[in-house]
Amino acid sequence: MRAPGLLRRDEQPRRALPHPAPQGSGARGLGREGQGGPSGRTRAAGSVVRIRLQFDRIAPGVEIGPHRHGVETVVYLAAGELVFEHGEELERRAVVRAGDVLYEAPSEHHLVRNEGTLDALALLASTDPDPRRIGTMLRRWESEDEPVRRGGEAFVEAGAGIRRRRLVGPGDFGSAAFTVTEVEIEPATADVWHRHPRTEHALVVFEGRGVVTVGEETETLEPLKGIRVEDGRPHRVENTGRTTLRYLVCSSPGLDPIEDREIAEAPRRRLDA
Repeated sequence: MRAPGLLRRDEQPRRALPHPAPQGSGARGLGREGQGGPSGRTRAAGSVVRIRLQFDRIAPGVEIGPHRHGVETVVYLAAGELVFEHGEELERRAVVRAGDVLYEAPSEHHLVRNEGTLDALALLASTDPDPRRIGTMLRRWESEDEPVRRGGEAFVEAGAGIRRRRLVGPGDFGSAAFTVTEVEIEPATADVWHRHPRTEHALVVFEGRGVVTVGEETETLEPLKGIRVEDGRPHRVENTGRTTLRYLVCSSPGLDPIEDREIAEAPRRRLDA
């Protein structure tokens, strides 16, 4: 079986998703954190779909100029504040704050700017286009509402020292395909052994430290580190630090890992190890 190895730069597709180079003299601090950004490959209805995750750290005064992605992108802002201007003439404006989720439609013309005094740390989640959904790749944001979900609006499931907040799920914002969930685990707390029969997901740490055990393999968790967990594999996450462990999970398109979850037995320890 495959170990839960780090999600490496060489797992990313050749076509780059990242924002274009920042404009202006304040380009310091803009970078791709965490080994170039983790990615995961998922399988849906016989076709392989790749989850792509990327960190952007945007310094005060930096603007990422007008561009389009070509794929729908969900942006979770972990720290700081960003201004999002969008529309063909960039005539619409939204302010995105820490804890908020921003949806960037596939063909939406937009720019991002940090007008604050602190670095903004954002996680970009997307997938390669699914041929069955290629029509949505031409989609722009037509709604009168802003394409932002505020942090206090997300569904929360809490109990036994673990808090899960679903930031976005299938069908949100009109055509979002996959699920992004924020998980917080209190110190000295571990999740139960479980598995997701149909859901592969990529896990990225924002704060705290801990370990994730997948099968017989254990990997440490620390800020800006990513791990991929394949569907069906028993695993659990444990907070081994002194502060809250906070991480994000981006899951297979069309599936919610909270619903696609079942208790699993802990793997038996090998006596010959």
